[in-house]
Parts: sequence; structure tokens; C-alpha cells
Amino acid sequence: MRGFLRFLDSEKKQIGHLVILGDLFEFFFGFKNFFSTEKSPAFTEYLPVFNELRSLYEEGIQIKYFEGNHDFFLHSFFSEQFGMEIEVYPNGCEQRLEEYRAFIAHGDLSNPRQWTYRTFRRILKNWLTYRLIHLAGPRISRQVAKRLSDASYQKYHDEGQPAPPPAFRAFAHQKFLEGFDLVILGHSHHPEEVEEWVDGRRCLYYNVGDWEGHRSFLRYTPPGRFQLEQYYGG
Repeated sequence: MRGFLRFLDSEKKQIGHLVILGDLFEFFFGFKNFFSTEKSPAFTEYLPVFNELRSLYEEGIQIKYFEGNHDFFLHSFFSEQFGMEIEVYPNGCEQRLEEYRAFIAHGDLSNPRQWTYRTFRRILKNWLTYRLIHLAGPRISRQVAKRLSDASYQKYHDEGQPAPPPAFRAFAHQKFLEGFDLVILGHSHHPEEVEEWVDGRRCLYYNVGDWEGHRSFLRYTPPGRFQLEQYYGG
């Protein structure tokens, strides 16, 4: 977290947009009573990150947050709790980057064969489950989330896997066939850059990897310059 905060602070004077592709936290839920749940904020250890995001926001930097499979119900959290107008996307969607028609998402729905996970995700990401999490409160919901997270990581993220899972490239290829020029995903924990030509169009797929293991991120500098980078400053 300290390295991530240093990274954001170092970029503050030179960026106009910050796009977070989800799973920034081990588990996060946008409790409406964030500052009054029990005797302290629901996620005290995350406050430095929220304060840094607010600092970026006050500098005029536009922030978008694409929810992953570890964060939920953030649609109004930032505005209600911190006064920040952050665009929140529960799922992937189309975005415009200059001349690029881009599809941006966390990436956890990239593999259509993971039907068990997809079913489980539908159960988790619905209003009834959100209501139950609110009733359970932060302490109980975090304990349950930790167990689910450990089981999910063991099943879907093999730390010994030397190469990115092929399903992400296949997903990007399908999006190229649908007319997208650019696909940006996360979730795989593997930084990846792929160029592909489809019907005479130059198409680009990037996976931003992860912060914990690779300190990786994608920098976009108009017009049309993409760099998959790693942060080494701490």
C-alpha cells in the first residue's frame, strides 16, 4: 500500500485520468454507514488510499473505477462518503480513447467456460446479497469474504503458471471481431501486451497485471501511445 501511495503521489502532476480496474483491496464493500459502523470506520486500513484518491480528485484528475470480484456496491460510495465524483462501473463497458473504440473491464468474465464462477458471481453481485452484507456488517462479511477469496485464489490463480491464461487473449480477439480496436483487462495477475490485425485494423490487447506481484500499470499518452510499465520507486 505504501508503494502504491508513493506511485499515485509521483504521478499527480502529470496525469489527467486514473482508471482502476478493480480488486484494489482484498475485500471492499461500500457500506453506507462507513464512518459510523461500530466504533471506527468499516475499513480503517484503507483510509490512506481513499485520502490519496481524494487528493488526486482535488487536483482535477478524473477517476474511473471498474469493480472487480473483490469489491462491491461502490456506485455511490465515493460521492456519499468522500464527496468525490468518481465514475463507477459494476461491469465492463465501451469507452472512447481518442480514435480507439475500447472495451475496458476487470476481466473476471473473460473465460466463458468458468460457468461455475459466473453463476457464483451472479449470486454475489445482486441486490439481495448486498442487503444481506449490509445486515451482517463489516466484521462478519469480511471473515466470510476472506474464506471465499482464499478458496477462489487456489482454484483460479496458479502462482506457478509461467504464462498468462489463454482465455484472456481469446476474449480480446472476440472483441476485436465485434469491432473494438482496444481491449484492456486485469484479473489475470499477468501483465500482457498483444498486437493483432483484424480485417486490416491494428488491434491492441493489454492486461495491466497486478500491483502486489508486478507493480504493473498501463500508461496511455495521446495520441495513440501505450506503455505497459512497472513502478520501482519503493
